Amino acid sequence: MDRGRINDIPVWISVTDVSGGERTVIKEAPGVNGALVETQGQLPLRYRVDFTLIQDGEWIVDDYETASLDLRAMLLEGGPFTLQAPVIGEVSSLWLDGTYSLKLYDESKLLASDGSMTLIEADPQIVLSESAVANVESAISALSQAVALDFARRQTANGPFDGQFAELDAMFAWLDGVQSTIASAFEPVNDVVGSITALNSQVEQLLTTPQTLASQVMGTALQLLSLVPSLSSQGSTTQGSAAVQDPSTDLPAIVYIEALTSGAAFDAGVPTLQADKVPTPSDEDLDEVDEAEAAKQLALSAITLSVCLAITSTGFATVNSVLAVADALEPAFEALFNLPNIDARVYSNARAMRQATRQYLAETAAGLPRMLTYLVAEITDPFSVIPRLYDSLGAVNDDALELAVNELITINGLGDIDIYPGTVLRYLERVS
Repeated sequence: MDRGRINDIPVWISVTDVSGGERTVIKEAPGVNGALVETQGQLPLRYRVDFTLIQDGEWIVDDYETASLDLRAMLLEGGPFTLQAPVIGEVSSLWLDGTYSLKLYDESKLLASDGSMTLIEADPQIVLSESAVANVESAISALSQAVALDFARRQTANGPFDGQFAELDAMFAWLDGVQSTIASAFEPVNDVVGSITALNSQVEQLLTTPQTLASQVMGTALQLLSLVPSLSSQGSTTQGSAAVQDPSTDLPAIVYIEALTSGAAFDAGVPTLQADKVPTPSDEDLDEVDEAEAAKQLALSAITLSVCLAITSTGFATVNSVLAVADALEPAFEALFNLPNIDARVYSNARAMRQATRQYLAETAAGLPRMLTYLVAEITDPFSVIPRLYDSLGAVNDDALELAVNELITINGLGDIDIYPGTVLRYLERVS
């Protein structure tokens, strides 16, 4: 067990289990593989806690009699509790869930020595709005605050260390890479490039106010990714902007998938920390580990929240693109969730953000057509091939036929009127 607190009482403490989940309703959705998963919010987190006032003969406080009485009084009241423990940090607004046990060290004095209990959140992330976009925005706001507070809390007296700077440098390299991807897909974004450069140059100075630094890192990521839905609504269909495309040429999908893929492993090139090189790390080595993990938590949170917000502002054209982006979400979130010392509030709000984004994508996919393919077997032309793609489309429906032909030419970039055998045509499963 390690040193910690229950409310204001010092205890030897161990959080042995954290459990939670998501409320979901599964609905069948025509035209979509699987089903529409409608999220109803997160279940409250439960913490299994073991604690003691004495360990290996050492009382954690001198006045253990008063501490024992206060512990018993708190357990009888049932809460609220605030925990301070390694790994989870500080978690407040907790209440007893079920029974607890409290062992007595000295029956004559009725001194409580150790015990165990399960605590439950009083304010879980419950989705009250029917709007998935509103839920994403709400979760992003809560996540940003939790990340900034935890980043500031985990700055050590001997830091900042090289390990933290390495993680932050990797984060700025990710920002540079994403802006290059956006520039290649759409157009240069020099104003955001300047913001990234300015923030990078001020990192050491801003670390004196770490909460401000964390907020600016997340704000810059949000500013950068917010360009994608704005730029994708402009331009012509031949350039891909505002066009009907498959995932291989859908420019917003390309940017999101690349941002998430590179973001999941943004610090792959960061050097190994000293604590991992020696059999017995010093206190300073362990401080460096904690600071580096805080910076990694900040970076992964910024990556996921910026992409999630951008996704909810994007008008996807096909189910194919939505599914490709949905698949790319998972590795980035798993990288965040698998951090060994992720803050409990960061974890909770990140899960709420992910499930709200999933809900948005599921709802979007349910109303979109699929991009299908057709292998041409004999020489033909766009007008002649259309009835083979759409059985219900007759030659008498001139407007629908013209729309389908123009769409086929645009999507496939057809030049000559003749289409030769072996050509694979892409087309939408339905024509509006």
